[in-house]
Amino acid sequence: MKEQKLYQKYSDGRHWENHPTLYAESFAKFLKEKHFKGLIVDIGCSNGRDVKVFSKSNFNVLGIDNVSEEIKTNNKNYPELKFEVQNVEKLTFEDNSVDAVFMINVIHYVHKEKAIQEIFRVLKPEGYFFIHFNIDVIDKNDAVDYHHNQEDILKLVSKFKILQKNIFKRVDQEPVEHKHKIIELVLQKP
Repeated sequence: MKEQKLYQKYSDGRHWENHPTLYAESFAKFLKEKHFKGLIVDIGCSNGRDVKVFSKSNFNVLGIDNVSEEIKTNNKNYPELKFEVQNVEKLTFEDNSVDAVFMINVIHYVHKEKAIQEIFRVLKPEGYFFIHFNIDVIDKNDAVDYHHNQEDILKLVSKFKILQKNIFKRVDQEPVEHKHKIIELVLQKP
């Protein structure tokens, strides 16, 4: 499966744990402006850094990841925060039960259609969804490791209303230099 090959190539050093928290900070600011109250689920929470951002902003937040060791470590390091082992392709939440979802650096490693369908299912009507899609991941030799057509991305999220759309580039130095072209979306379930 190409998602697993991509994950294996870039999982050494777990470089995503060093990504800035500015994306969570941006979503927290957006939610504050909307006078948001409710549960935020951080899907693929990794080391819990973004869960901490939402918690410091006084939001009710739950971090989930499909790696049980990650969740055990987070529960030990942050006993005041909430974490659970869950798989985005088969979430355990009831239909229409989650107020907001935050997901970065995850969708290109999972079955996209199943994940988006599950998120749509669990979000409440008018719930918010912040997501990063990699349009391209390019290695240091300019070889394309991953490409996702922007039209296909927009089709994938077509059940949602697009509130914000931002396209930008980011360069990561670890575990090896690689570049991302990212489409950042803030979506809302109708």
